[in-house]
Amino acid sequence: MTTATVPSADIRLVNFRYVGSEIGRVWRNARFIMFSVTLPVLLFAAFSAGDQDERLGGLTVAPYIMISMATFGAMNGVFSIGGRIGMERATGWNRQLRLTALTGRQYLAGKVLTGFTVALPGMIVVFLFGHFARDVDLPAGRWALAGISILFALLPIAALGCWIGYLVRPENLQAVAGGLYSLLALAGGLWVPADTFPSWLEAIVRMLPMYWAAFAGRAVISGDWLGWRGVATVVVWTAVLGACAVRAYRADQLRT
Repeated sequence: MTTATVPSADIRLVNFRYVGSEIGRVWRNARFIMFSVTLPVLLFAAFSAGDQDERLGGLTVAPYIMISMATFGAMNGVFSIGGRIGMERATGWNRQLRLTALTGRQYLAGKVLTGFTVALPGMIVVFLFGHFARDVDLPAGRWALAGISILFALLPIAALGCWIGYLVRPENLQAVAGGLYSLLALAGGLWVPADTFPSWLEAIVRMLPMYWAAFAGRAVISGDWLGWRGVATVVVWTAVLGACAVRAYRADQLRT
C-alpha cells in the first residue's frame, strides 16, 4: 500500500472509515457475537455452580471462574483477527485495500482495534453475570481495571492472530485456529487452574503470554497487579509475535 501522493488528512480519514467499517462488519455478524458472548457465560454458570466457599488460587470459586471466562471470551474476540484476515485473503479483499491510501500499518492496526472491540461484549456480560448471579462484588474502578489488565495481557494474542492469518493458507485456517484456540485456553489455565499442573508444565505455561492474561485479572481482584514479570512477558511476546506478523504481511504483499 502506498501513501506517496495522498495528503495525510485523507489518509487519516481513510483509516478512520476503514476501522469504522471493520467494526460495523463484525458487529453485524450476529452469530459470532452470540457465540463470543453466550459461550463464556454458559461455561461460567456451569463451572461455578458448585460450592461457593471453595477457594482456587487465593479466590473463591465465583470470582476465579469469572475472570477465567471473561478472559476466554475476550481471547475469542482478539484471536478472531486471524480468521478475518484469512477470509479477506481468500476473497481477494486485501488486494483491493492495497489500491487505497490505507497503509499496511493502518490495516493491521485496524484489525487489532476491531479484535479488541469485539472482545468487550463477552467480557462485560461475564462480569454482569458474576455480579448479579454469583454475588461477585467489587468497586467500580476495580471492575474496569480488571478488564483493562486482561485486554493489555492479550496484546500478544492479537499479534498471534495477525500472524496466523497470513501464515496459514485460508483453507486450513479454521482447523489450525481451532486447535490453537483450545491450546491457548488450556495454557492460560482458563479451563483447569494452572497451579494443578505438574510443576514442569506449570513452569512452561508461566513463560507463555496466555497465562498472564487471566492472572492479570485475578491479581486486580485480589488488590494486586500483573507484576513486572507479567509485564515483561507480555511486552516480549508482543514484540516477537508482532514482528512475525509484520514479516508475514510483507511476504503476502509480495506474493499477491
